[in-house]
Amino acid sequence: MPTNNYVESSFWNFDALFQPQQHPARDAHDTFFINYPSKSYKFPQEYLQRVKEVHSRGGYGSQGYGYDWKLEEAQKNLLRTHTTAVSARMLYKLANQSEGFKPAKYFSIDKVFRNETLDATHLAEFHQVEGL
Repeated sequence: MPTNNYVESSFWNFDALFQPQQHPARDAHDTFFINYPSKSYKFPQEYLQRVKEVHSRGGYGSQGYGYDWKLEEAQKNLLRTHTTAVSARMLYKLANQSEGFKPAKYFSIDKVFRNETLDATHLAEFHQVEGL
């Protein structure tokens, strides 16, 4: 999977993975937010609306979180906290291919960033391996 962008939007890093916008992992104590550019603006609008709906009211068997989902929160840029954001983008791309879905194997090995307290076992960056 293409893992060549360390800066990610909160939408792909959190919202598309259905992590609530008020989740503690979105706090500045856990995540490195970017000052410039501080926001992303290019999103697949149909998918963004579906994600918003599931967060707010549920769908696909979920009851949702029952809160007012905010685009401003989804637009925030950050240093990605996991490569699962890459997997979310890849799954979206695969689901929207014009030739239909074909079984395939994908993997990524790349750097991620977390605002950790540094000690002998924790750094602010590390590598993550992921496959789907």
